[in-house]
Amino acid sequence: MKTESINISSTGSGKEKALELTRKTAAYCDLDHKSELRLRLLSEELMGLMNSFTNELLGSFWLETSGDVIEVHLKTEIPMDLQTRKEILSVATSGKNSAAKSFMGKIREMIEILTLPDDPETKAMTDQAMGIMSMGCQMGTHACNYSWTMSTYISSIENETRQEAKDALDDLEKSIVANLADDVTVHIVGSEVEIAIYKTF
Repeated sequence: MKTESINISSTGSGKEKALELTRKTAAYCDLDHKSELRLRLLSEELMGLMNSFTNELLGSFWLETSGDVIEVHLKTEIPMDLQTRKEILSVATSGKNSAAKSFMGKIREMIEILTLPDDPETKAMTDQAMGIMSMGCQMGTHACNYSWTMSTYISSIENETRQEAKDALDDLEKSIVANLADDVTVHIVGSEVEIAIYKTF
């Protein structure tokens, strides 16, 4: 079952409706109170990710159910004006993004990088900036078409001995999403981004 889609914004508009939709989905799936709280936490984390972007974003939020699996979806478009592009490239080349220390912060930074325009100057910088997050990423059949999964990312870094990988595993241990979700996927086509969190109850 796919629920209705709720319009939300990075300024918080639509959040209460989205959380009410989450509650209704939990009731539809006959979840107990503890499971309902976990589903709400995942919904809040996903909307919080949207709120962390520099630009004001508009997006769609919905849930899908299939058997014991509930998916929480968010779809948005990242507008890339010249100033935002310069800010992201500046962070990418310096590697000093203090906001990207958490697991969800790193996902947000990865999305910002992968939605940058596809030109040689940008590509040279973004390849460097992706860092260890690139280990969960695959390029699609066209440029500016990417897929990233948490499960692939985790299995890749678990066998790594670099300090960067050890730090990434520490971030995962502290992350609500990484601890509660079975998987997280990010699909990017141009400036359009869809993020989904999967949880089996």
